[in-house]
Amino acid sequence: MLKFLRTTITGGILFMIPMVLIGMVLLKAHQILVKISAPIAHRLPEGIWGFDMKQLLAVVILVLICFISGLLFRSALIKRWVGKLEDNVLSFIPGYSMMKAILTDKVSVDAQTIYQSVLVQDGEAWKLGLLMEEDADYCTVFFPDPPKHDSGELKIVPQHSVKKINLPISKFTQIIKAYGKGTIAFLKNS
Repeated sequence: MLKFLRTTITGGILFMIPMVLIGMVLLKAHQILVKISAPIAHRLPEGIWGFDMKQLLAVVILVLICFISGLLFRSALIKRWVGKLEDNVLSFIPGYSMMKAILTDKVSVDAQTIYQSVLVQDGEAWKLGLLMEEDADYCTVFFPDPPKHDSGELKIVPQHSVKKINLPISKFTQIIKAYGKGTIAFLKNS
């Protein structure tokens, strides 16, 4: 019982750290933008439909900054720089890669998936996992422990035992959280 409590609390902490960091960064950015937009907001009406113009203008500026950053991210030079940043810094933040994969899958229609969902033959059974890397002989596959999609077991398996499936990462995490419920229906319909 103590081991279960300890691992569950640790998993919760490791999941919450990146969420809190993202929240803190967005909150700090919003506070800075409220101060920056104050001179402009004084020239606008005090409020529209009950919204404080300083706050509203800060949110609009934050959205514009995100949009412009997204445009910059489309350039090859910036993509390489961000890739290096992710490999050398952000990959050490617990859960960052998985959150990025889920967000990319949810937001982008034409995004390249970071992880490929796979079925791996295990005797008479099949295990659901995420393909991390592969070559001609072997594959590295992450097998999550339900209901948490961000913790589990990593195995190197023979290439011939791996079957790639067209299961988006967002649906994959839903299935893992539901202890596999919906897997068979998805596989039959695809």
